[in-house]
Amino acid sequence: MGNATSERTGTTLADISTTVAPDDAGTWRLDGRKFYSTGTLYADWIYLAADRDGERVTFAVPADAPGVTGVDDWDGFGQRLTASGTTVFDGVPVDESVISAYRDAPLSHIQAFYQLYLLAVLAGIGQAVVDDAVAFVRPRTRTYIHANAAVPGDDPQVLAVLGRLSAGAFTARSLVAAAAGLLDGVVATNEPGVGVDHALLDAAENAVYQAQVEVGPRVLRAATELFEVGGASAADRTRALDRHWRNARVVASHNPALYKERLVGEYVLHGRGPVDAWERYHEVGPTRF
Repeated sequence: MGNATSERTGTTLADISTTVAPDDAGTWRLDGRKFYSTGTLYADWIYLAADRDGERVTFAVPADAPGVTGVDDWDGFGQRLTASGTTVFDGVPVDESVISAYRDAPLSHIQAFYQLYLLAVLAGIGQAVVDDAVAFVRPRTRTYIHANAAVPGDDPQVLAVLGRLSAGAFTARSLVAAAAGLLDGVVATNEPGVGVDHALLDAAENAVYQAQVEVGPRVLRAATELFEVGGASAADRTRALDRHWRNARVVASHNPALYKERLVGEYVLHGRGPVDAWERYHEVGPTRF
């Protein structure tokens, strides 16, 4: 299932210009253009949001449906294989029965899950940094005049860098696992037609935000410190060690952590949970959010 929700029009994620409406023959048609449509080039189905006569609705369409065009124009300097480019919908036929109003959907953990997924990717990059650093140091025999050992693998300063990288990767994985455990607890409270427990979801989504504040900067630091174990030879293009920073930077830029520190602060001090914003969107719809 690919994602095609975001657009470049409007001022927030809530602003949608893509529409679904009946044509003269009564067939519902989807028209619009999405960007950041992650995974759609590889997907069989595409999940999206559209405007139905002023109301935000969601549904999925087959990726090979007539009128669907995927454009491989993602131009970010990292995560090149996410296929996060443009998807065009030109008169795509839609079964009216699959269209659901966003405001009618039960409260769910999906927004927190999206964030947690990206955090898991970051944690994986952090572990890849460790793996590549170890693979670089292990066979290395050349060292520096100021070194503390005959080979880098015995040098306590090099070992300390590896230790910091490993500890950081462990911390990132642990934070992701802890937040995932809380989300599992939320899912267990789900009741068909009702949704999940609001208070538990607030706590779980807050945990995801807390992890986001810590994991992104930690992995980005590690992707830079990696080069301390090898000098100029670590910058060899054939090693492509710079890919870790580029990939981490792009992933961390999705749903920026800049806003999450404040939201965590509001939760711990005032008890205003992250879910409140999604609840307000349920109540007033996209035109006022």
